[in-house]
Amino acid sequence: MLKIQATIKTPQEEAPGLKDQLLALGVSEITERRVSYPQFVRESRFNYDCVFRQAWEKEDEVIYLDFSFADSEQGREKAYDVEYNLKQIPLNLKYMEE
Repeated sequence: MLKIQATIKTPQEEAPGLKDQLLALGVSEITERRVSYPQFVRESRFNYDCVFRQAWEKEDEVIYLDFSFADSEQGREKAYDVEYNLKQIPLNLKYMEE
């Protein structure tokens, strides 16, 4: 069974506010991962994966906020709703096995 995995890459200081926004938008489970700057750079495409300029400029640890949606019409609608209401913050969606 597949699920739609979302990851928001954010500077440490932005993570609490983003988590609050996600919870307000109905995301119930959020996992926080701390990622080194070199790993973040290896895994990211400038401005496509992370729009926070300070994540690139500070060269410090970055937080990945992971959450998921059901692979269904309702799940895809929810993913769209979350991404639409977070304005300019990419969710980096991909399919994952449950």
